[in-house]
Amino acid sequence: MFSDRGIDVGGLTFGKGRVRITLETVDGRPSLVIRGDSRAALVLDIGRLNIAPATGDPATPQDGDIWYDDTSGLFQFRQEGVTESLSGDDAPVDATFVTASANATLTAELVLGTDVIMAGAAAARPAAGTAGRLYLETDTNGGTLFRDTGAAWVQAAFGVSAAAGHTIRENGTDQTTRTGLNFIDADAGAGLITDDAVGNETEVNLNLYLLASGARVMTGDLDMGGNDILSARNMYPDPGGRLTLTSATPVMVAEAAAQTTLYYALYKHDLVPLYDGTDWDVFRFTELSIAMAASANWAADSNFDCYVYNDGGTLRLVTGAAWTSDTARNETLTRINGRWTNNASMTGRYGAASTVTVAANRGLYVGTIRTTGTAGTTTWELGGSAVNGDPGFFYVWNAYNRVPVSAIDVDSTASWTYASATIRSKNASTSNRFTFVRGLNEDAVQAWNTINAEIADNEQFVIGWGLDSTTAYATESSGQLCYMLGITSGQIGSNAFYSGTPGLGLHFLQALEGGDTGTMTFYGISGDRRSALGIALYA
Repeated sequence: MFSDRGIDVGGLTFGKGRVRITLETVDGRPSLVIRGDSRAALVLDIGRLNIAPATGDPATPQDGDIWYDDTSGLFQFRQEGVTESLSGDDAPVDATFVTASANATLTAELVLGTDVIMAGAAAARPAAGTAGRLYLETDTNGGTLFRDTGAAWVQAAFGVSAAAGHTIRENGTDQTTRTGLNFIDADAGAGLITDDAVGNETEVNLNLYLLASGARVMTGDLDMGGNDILSARNMYPDPGGRLTLTSATPVMVAEAAAQTTLYYALYKHDLVPLYDGTDWDVFRFTELSIAMAASANWAADSNFDCYVYNDGGTLRLVTGAAWTSDTARNETLTRINGRWTNNASMTGRYGAASTVTVAANRGLYVGTIRTTGTAGTTTWELGGSAVNGDPGFFYVWNAYNRVPVSAIDVDSTASWTYASATIRSKNASTSNRFTFVRGLNEDAVQAWNTINAEIADNEQFVIGWGLDSTTAYATESSGQLCYMLGITSGQIGSNAFYSGTPGLGLHFLQALEGGDTGTMTFYGISGDRRSALGIALYA
């Protein structure tokens, strides 16, 4: 609507009255109708718009141009220096587009329905209250995205922090200057540090889970990448060491007589579980030892229990007090989850003048030793051959990782005689025996005794084993009675065996012999006549 002074358009006169321009359908065709003061009107037929097809786009289209591209089959138009499509997949349908070009800069909020994208400093962020808005805080960790929930701004994406405060380490080595790698932050704890190609770091805290109370099933292998599992509750292994008298030799296959240093050497592995009063912790150990030489801490002819103990972060091999007798402990043992520990608080001895208080159950029992007739000295002797016999002494016993041990004792005396039914030691010698200590009465011991003898008609003899006795055959010993009948004299061989569990503590098996009226001749080593003793046990 507008007012004008008198004009004449196509014979249609307009005075100072009103002019009305409308779009109407006249005779079924779209028309532009212009009316003045009179009822007369100017009708312009604006029917169909015909655009001639062209191959491709114009070489230099101008803003406002519309054309039909016969090559692509699309209607195209030009606005703000950019060519857009009116049809096809690129056609805008009920949407608003922003073009990014050298001459088109977004200077205000971009409204996407109810969503708004904004950027700026954290202090400039508007108050929350319109759900769906996004705000990029450009000064937070190098750029952090937040979303308005309608009640609060919630962080939607992490930014990249350029701030210092930790050192990236790989296997303990500073890797700050390296890029494109992922690390565990050894300074910050369990943070995963990832750095991009220009060295910008991002820290993400991770929680790693295995099977959770049976709620989730592990379907693949657990790859520890060459690392050990330590301090894992209810997954503790048996201790991997052995008591020994020779350094770095967990299994003694040679004699180690009259030794003054006791070792706990690595055998199956280097781990040992220790009870902390609530749970078991697994520790890695190197060889432990006790120097016992001539110390009153280890009195002569006594049994001592051995323990591994965590002394404020230092693993120690210690012993308790001497047993009250050869077969009775001083400190009692108790099982914790199947492993033997000290039942009550005790004094642990680990040096000539060094002791530590071991709280109840904190010491892991690993075995028992026996001292010789010299304080601070113990021994491991495998026997041998000697006049009157060469005895075996096994004064080290392991609670874990026991191995079978065998030894032989040969009395190399050519021969000896005996003419009594009274039972006595073989050749009247206490060297024809094996002596051993046992911390637990768990394993059987077996021994055998072979002898050659010469006796006359109607004479007889018997041999066997005495357990802690030189005058009586052990219940578990099978002696053999040998006799001659109807022959003036002759030689005969005999065997006796022992198999049993001797009991706790110190014990010995003594080879015994007995005769009858007349004189019997026994042979040790004489020509092709030989006799010997043997034993097999676990220690």
